[in-house]
Amino acid sequence: MLAVTVVYIYILLGIAQIFSGIGKFVIGMAVYLIFAVIVVLPLFYLINENQPAVQQSTYNLVAVLVSYGLIMAPAIYYLGKVKIKELQRAGYFLPRR
Repeated sequence: MLAVTVVYIYILLGIAQIFSGIGKFVIGMAVYLIFAVIVVLPLFYLINENQPAVQQSTYNLVAVLVSYGLIMAPAIYYLGKVKIKELQRAGYFLPRR
């Protein structure tokens, strides 16, 4: 997931260099929708592979969700701590006022 997030960030930065305004928004949203589907796929895979165990116990569901969190943690850290300022300069993930 870290690799997918890195590619997503560089695509967003490339879009910001080429487009502006509504074009940047529309293309960025299209890329985001693809990224969102790819981000959720591991969760569906983990639940599907462990479906009998998940149905038997809530603890197993929590274990699957924790596993997904561990898979996503490096990507979230990279986005939130390493590249967020660069993305904000490009016009994405602007802080709320």
